[in-house]
Amino acid sequence: MLRAALIWIVLIVNSSFVAFAMEPGERERSFVKALELFDAAKSPDDYRDSAKILEAILASGYRNGTIYYNLGNAYFRTGEYGRAILNYRNSQPYRPRDPYLKANLQQAIAAAPGRLNERPTPWWNHVLFWTDWLAFPTKAKTCVGGFCLVAILALAANYFRSSILYWSSATILAVIIAIGIDFGIQYKHVVTTPRGVITGETIARKGTGNTYEAAFDQPLRDGAEFQVLSETTDWTFGHFEGIGDGWVRNEFVAR
Repeated sequence: MLRAALIWIVLIVNSSFVAFAMEPGERERSFVKALELFDAAKSPDDYRDSAKILEAILASGYRNGTIYYNLGNAYFRTGEYGRAILNYRNSQPYRPRDPYLKANLQQAIAAAPGRLNERPTPWWNHVLFWTDWLAFPTKAKTCVGGFCLVAILALAANYFRSSILYWSSATILAVIIAIGIDFGIQYKHVVTTPRGVITGETIARKGTGNTYEAAFDQPLRDGAEFQVLSETTDWTFGHFEGIGDGWVRNEFVAR
């Protein structure tokens, strides 16, 4: 039991701090520059310049809801609704209660010419009803701090022979386990599940080649979201909600 708890703590700590691969000073300067370019932008190309800087921050290994959110805003201003939707989606686990993020995402989905049926609400959102109360990093830190608190209370309960402390530690442990389960499910199904979006008009095929039959009656267009099932060097196979599965060329896919 103790060993399992320690493994959970290590995994959570690693996932919480893996993002800090870029020097903080350099990252902050780049982010400020991107915001300045966005505020002064007068054309789609200006917004793309802002987006390039934010993409570079993400490419360095840093993950942050604010980066994704502002990147979504930049792409929305360029008219690249698929890329805007993708980055707003990526921002959601970090900013689950942000009304501006929710409004901007809905606006981008409405503007996207290739929008498909909304994905059904995952089962864990019904069972783990608190899943949208806390941001993804907050859940990780809560689990780490909670396990430490449980350990301290357990030692104190054993030392003072206090039933109140025993029950307190058990209650907190139950809460932390519930949050930990939520954290693990969200990490698997939201953070690490491959998903993509179509960034232009293209025809999905039933195989990896333009000679294969079209997978759908209509071409896919900018903003069509899908779950990535597999991929090759040039093609991505995905499930498109409401219409089925198909292969699309990677040049029309953002992930």
